[in-house]
Amino acid sequence: MNQVGYEKEWRKMLQDYVAPITELMYPGYYTKADFDLAFVVRYKPDEQPFLRPHHDASTFTINIALNRPGIDYEGGGSRFLRYNCSVTDSRKGWALMHPGRLTHYHEGLPTISGTRYISVSFVDP
Repeated sequence: MNQVGYEKEWRKMLQDYVAPITELMYPGYYTKADFDLAFVVRYKPDEQPFLRPHHDASTFTINIALNRPGIDYEGGGSRFLRYNCSVTDSRKGWALMHPGRLTHYHEGLPTISGTRYISVSFVDP
């Protein structure tokens, strides 16, 4: 977010909107709504079509879809291996929030055409 001059606004969004939702979803956990990393990922079939399975370096992660599935790109999404659950075709502007460490081992599914962009934020690193 710092690269595009949006760090202050993103921090306010985390504190005002994401923190209350997090506390409802994860009772007993009180977020600091802080982040070390917030960045944009580009998936293209001939460059980086997917991301291998991994854990994130965060307490929880927020992914925001920045463009339109089926129009700007085909394929893509996130798959949580332990749960055999995939999230695909997220609408532009929609967010996916999930625990980052240990429990939610996941991968970025292959983008088969076009270019897919997501914003990723590691919250409470």
